[in-house]
Amino acid sequence: MRIDFLETFLEVVSAGSFLEAAKRLKITQGTVSNHIATLEEYFGVRLFVRTRDGVRLTEEGKILYKRARQILDLVNTTRKEIISSSEKLRGVIRIAASTIPGEYIIPIIAGNFKRTYPDVDFEIEISDTGTSLRKLIEGRVDFAAVGSLMNMRETLETKVIARERLVVITAVNHELSKRKTLTLEEVLNYPFVSREPSSGTRNEINKIFEEKNIDPEKLNIVLELGSTGSVITAVSDGIGISIVSSIAAEKAKAAGLVNIIEIENARNWRELFLVRAKKPEHPEILEKFWQSVKECDFQTTK
Repeated sequence: MRIDFLETFLEVVSAGSFLEAAKRLKITQGTVSNHIATLEEYFGVRLFVRTRDGVRLTEEGKILYKRARQILDLVNTTRKEIISSSEKLRGVIRIAASTIPGEYIIPIIAGNFKRTYPDVDFEIEISDTGTSLRKLIEGRVDFAAVGSLMNMRETLETKVIARERLVVITAVNHELSKRKTLTLEEVLNYPFVSREPSSGTRNEINKIFEEKNIDPEKLNIVLELGSTGSVITAVSDGIGISIVSSIAAEKAKAAGLVNIIEIENARNWRELFLVRAKKPEHPEILEKFWQSVKECDFQTTK
């Protein structure tokens, strides 16, 4: 028994005669008769009763009619699944990310995407915001995940992937360690450990000071470092205080490395972005990833 024999059988039922079924299928009436005869031999029953007006199903034929439709539906569904499987999304997505989104957020987003498209791989390069954006503009990566847009918003498509607090951190035995809040003016009175100028965190900190009409150049910067982790280490060793991501700060506090103080009477939050260059079209794999990105669970209250 072949699948096309069942298709012929269903067409005969629909047409009401062998001749009309043959016309619809564009085969000979003899071929239709042969298909039906083979089915009747296979099942050992008569499937049709010939009448003056054509044919009608026997009781056994009615059973086959019901099952034949189910069989063909299952075959068609299976065919679609196989075609879909053979057209799986494959490829590599390259992302340049600054420290916080690169270490804490993009791995979760990428992991969620791989659950749907397991044949897609990710290359994630972690550096500072300025370097990440430069790699994107130069076409060396497909996306950048950053904590600041560095005045480049007009040249980029952006999606907010998280919102987080910025907090002051001190060594656990620092004289400020008992404080719950600290004003930006008070921050100026202490040695400050800063990220490098191309850092998104540094850029956002400068904006926060400027919003309060405080010149960020007044910060007493004693050390500039290239990652949030190195800033936390320096603060933990008592070199100075700093303002960093609450995501990283909470982990450091849980490890007993630093104390956290909230910023008082000033904006204490920032948005983290996934960005791509503005283009008329993007490859399918990149478009699907872009559309799949939604805000993560790292949001905090303003």
